[in-house]
Amino acid sequence: MFHFKSQCLALGAILFPSAVVFAQQSADSQLLSEVQVAAPKYPQKLNQTGKVVSIISRAQLDQMTGKSLAEVLQSQVGISVNGARSAPGSNQEIYVRGANTGHVLLLIDGFPVNDPSHISQVMDWNLLDISSLERIEILKGGQSTLYGSDAMAGVINLVTQKPSSKQVQGKVQIQVGSIGELNTTAQVRGSIAKNLWNIQVRDFISQGYSAAKDTMGTFEKDGFRQQQVHVGWSRPIGEKSWLDVYYQWNANKSNLDAGPYADEKDYTAKANSSSLRMQYQYKGDHLTWYLRAFHEVIHREFTNDSTFIAANAWTNFSHSTYEGKSQGLEWYGKWSLGREFVLLAGTEYRYQNTLQSDYSISAYGRYDSPSLAPEKANQSIWATYATVQKNWDMGGIEMGTRWNKSSNFGDFTTFTINPYVFLTKSWKLFANVNSGFKVPSLYQLYSPYGNSVLKPELGTTLEFGLSIAKPAWSARIVGFQNSVKDGIVFQSKNVDPYGQYVNVSKQNTQGIEVEGGYRKGSFNSTLNYTFLDGNLTNKFAGKDSTYSSLIRRPAHALVLNLGYQINAKWQVSLLHHWQARRTDFVYDEALFSVVSKELKPYVWAEIQSSYQVNKHVQFNLLIKNLYNQAFVESYGYSTQPMNLLLAFKYQW
Repeated sequence: MFHFKSQCLALGAILFPSAVVFAQQSADSQLLSEVQVAAPKYPQKLNQTGKVVSIISRAQLDQMTGKSLAEVLQSQVGISVNGARSAPGSNQEIYVRGANTGHVLLLIDGFPVNDPSHISQVMDWNLLDISSLERIEILKGGQSTLYGSDAMAGVINLVTQKPSSKQVQGKVQIQVGSIGELNTTAQVRGSIAKNLWNIQVRDFISQGYSAAKDTMGTFEKDGFRQQQVHVGWSRPIGEKSWLDVYYQWNANKSNLDAGPYADEKDYTAKANSSSLRMQYQYKGDHLTWYLRAFHEVIHREFTNDSTFIAANAWTNFSHSTYEGKSQGLEWYGKWSLGREFVLLAGTEYRYQNTLQSDYSISAYGRYDSPSLAPEKANQSIWATYATVQKNWDMGGIEMGTRWNKSSNFGDFTTFTINPYVFLTKSWKLFANVNSGFKVPSLYQLYSPYGNSVLKPELGTTLEFGLSIAKPAWSARIVGFQNSVKDGIVFQSKNVDPYGQYVNVSKQNTQGIEVEGGYRKGSFNSTLNYTFLDGNLTNKFAGKDSTYSSLIRRPAHALVLNLGYQINAKWQVSLLHHWQARRTDFVYDEALFSVVSKELKPYVWAEIQSSYQVNKHVQFNLLIKNLYNQAFVESYGYSTQPMNLLLAFKYQW
């Protein structure tokens, strides 16, 4: 949403540089070299950088109606989402290039989004939805120089739909599903004088099925409900300035189970978030600068009532409350220095705190865990960053650095170096060396298991790649290695509180990403393959223990998508996603220890078809798990059976 009206090709306030775009190409797609992205944080042609990004357009998202955000990301190269194909409301873990789930930064319109009350500070991905998005940007590699904490393995930016310059424009969409789903979305946007506005509301209900694997046929269905409100407002301020304001409210309610193969009939979770984001932009002849601010609050509650007590329950009743607050202020500018030199520099301040409390009741009475209060559990970080980019006819280079000052652990820096060269007009060779960091979470610092002397996790990414972009087809191959030091893990102890978070972990992950797309006439196809290999080393009491870091992450994944435009109104596509075997770790109560469980390979298939009746009416059909495969994402939990979703959309 943060843009000038004249910048019709800009992709939002902060989008990402790319070597080449992949996904189903729409019929009106431009030559890839002419597509503009903000590289970095300002509009720039796609062929003027060598960083690795994938773009999912609004046209492609329209063809994914019925999918969650996690399901959309699951089919992208280098990304694995554990829980994407489990029961609605299930815990979802996003892994980019095999890195830990907390090592990917989520952005909405370029603003960082996280949950300070979570152990890893990650946002509950169930709170997010694709219906309000204009596009999705996926940037790989360590990107902390521009984007700060958590951007160690990648950045995912959700670009929301912008207010319309038309007087009134809107749509209503109703979707029903065979597992008891009803999804209703309404959007109206338009303009009054110089004011552009956008309002969208959504209500999603799913009767669902048992989240835990039901081996007896007696488990209850675990339902899920989500409600959302999005409001946007934009207007010019004079001839060279623009103001954008965006408000978002999300709420979820879901039923939970007691654990693997364990039903629970009165365990519920509630979550809601409220976000306010603002940006002021000034565009001059040689300088464009931005002033941005955000305020976000998230609240989560978990209640396990005493009406039903699971067989493995330690307590008869429990209630937990988690609240996190994030705030930020940023200024940055882009200077055109002549001779194809561009300087980007900025400074930002981020603050977060959390309030946490929980208690339980058992045969021994009531127990209240030590609470966390915002007066103690808070942290801030101030940063200044700068990058310089130089482009030639034969290629270019970008270099930058970021200085960070934390309220907890002092100063540290990150860097990025990104050269690229054109071998021909279409072939590009590129390399990236960059670093990233993740600050400890407030729980890791201040909980009973916290450690106030924790240092940030630090990572370095090295990648080399080759890409080709033609009007009809495109391809890219990237080899990469990610290294993380000072990783934070939980160390058990024999004295109260029987554990503490410490910086003792080293993780190395390497792999290859291969992807390509082809279009001829009415036919289009995409293919991607990911290979991963990684290990994790923890050092306790002077002894090293090394094992595979690919927990719940496949070493091999292959995705093939075939699409065909039958006529001007009717389109159909078929997707196959193969995942190799994975390893899960669960706690065995009989052995009082954690044991490994092998998860078998599986093939996920889905068929999608859309029919455009006229310019106002469209129908969309999606069949998931086409072969009705029984597979496992997490040990002891169920996954989606074959199910059908039918959507009706009316727009004006």
